[in-house]
Formats: sequence, structure tokens, C-alpha cells
Amino acid sequence: MLDEFEILHSYDERSANLAVGFDCSAVQWFKQSDKIKSGRCVVSLPEGDVSCFVKAYKTTLFKGLARRYFANKVKDIWGIHCELYAKGVSVPKPVALIRGRSERNNTEYIISEWLEDASDMRSPLSCEMVSSDENRGCFILQSARLLGSIHQLGIVHGDFKYANLMLSSTDKKLFSVDFDGAKKQSNKRLLAKDVARFLVSMAEADMSVEDRDGFLLEYAESVNVDVEAVAGRVEAPYKKIVDRHKIKYPDRY
Repeated sequence: MLDEFEILHSYDERSANLAVGFDCSAVQWFKQSDKIKSGRCVVSLPEGDVSCFVKAYKTTLFKGLARRYFANKVKDIWGIHCELYAKGVSVPKPVALIRGRSERNNTEYIISEWLEDASDMRSPLSCEMVSSDENRGCFILQSARLLGSIHQLGIVHGDFKYANLMLSSTDKKLFSVDFDGAKKQSNKRLLAKDVARFLVSMAEADMSVEDRDGFLLEYAESVNVDVEAVAGRVEAPYKKIVDRHKIKYPDRY
């Protein structure tokens, strides 16, 4: 059990009210590992219940400098999420960064807006939504511009792929999520890896070569770089990721 909670940051006044009402024991966890878990919680406010997405980072075995480094890493994730939202990038609204303390461990919680009508791009619903030529073209356009808008801010996502894109069933709007691998770095190698990772994700989802070329062209235009230059930088990391995935996920090939 966690004995104490501290609200480290909240995005705005309404977010602060949500943070005050947060109860970690009420979170419905749906994805867990030893150190990180994700879930959904409902916070009751005077105007009604509000659903939030929660990601928890536990520092059970870390001590001293290692614990401080991990806490700073989570703070960086929060900061990048806030910057992207503030700059108008299509990401869920950040709510709060909260620290829970107990005798044995600290847990950092990043709370953000719950996308009620959205599902990730691997889901059958999202796949069905982009099955038509019109919707597929819209998805390619949005995903290219979304990654481009992140890169234009000097930020590398680090894991831009179907599993980390949420598509709204209401207005077909695309959202980028999961900034655990994000960095405030914009060197060409890391940017190319971001692009390559998404192209691999498209290929594994059976998107055609023409669709992947369309994404690459739109991305290049969004960051004002020649498409041939982008394609040249992407070639090596693309092959490396594919080779790794053939071993790790043979069912995809």
C-alpha cells in the first residue's frame, strides 16, 4: 500500500481538481510489467465522473542515484507530453504527474485524458475504419503530419507505431500516445529511426508499397526535407528493424 501522495505537476486548474480526486486503488489495470503498468480510473467531480488514463512507474528496487534518475526520466516524459499538447500536436491532454510513496517503493503516476471513443491502430475496429480508400488516405496523411509535427519541435517519439496511435471512431482523428521513449533530440539518425519504425508497422499491417511511399512523401513535405534524402536515411534502420522483428515476431512475416 502507498502511504502518501504528492501532486508534482498538474496541467491546469481542472487537471489539479482531477489530480486531487485520484485514487490509485480504484484504477483498473489492463497492462502490467514489473516496473510499468497502465490502466483506467474514474474521478468523481461535482459536474460528473471523468475517466482518465493512468500510467504507473514503480521504483521498487532502485536506490539513490538510480531512483533519482528514474524519477527524472518520468518527469521528462511528462514534460514532453505537456509540450506536445501545448504546441497543438494531436495527443491526449495531460492531467497530472503524481508521486506515491511507501516504505518499500515510490511510484510515479502520469495521468492523462481518456480517449473514450478511440482504439489503437491494431484493433479490428480501427483496421475496419481505414479499410476504404478514402479513410486509408486520411490515416496516411494524418500519421505523416503527426510524426512531422513532433519532429518539427525537435522531439523524437522513440516508438511511433500502430500500437501507439489511437483513432477516434467519431471524427477519425488520430492521436499519438506513449512517450516513454521520447527525447528532446533531433539528430538525423534518431529521426530516421522514428520514420523507419512506422514504415515497418505499416508493412506488418499489410499496407501496400504505394501507401508507404505516400506516407514518406507526406512526411518529407511536412518537415520540408527532400523525400529522396529521407528515404536514404531510413533504408538502413528499416532493414535493421525488419531483421529484428523477423526473429522476435515471426508470425508477422
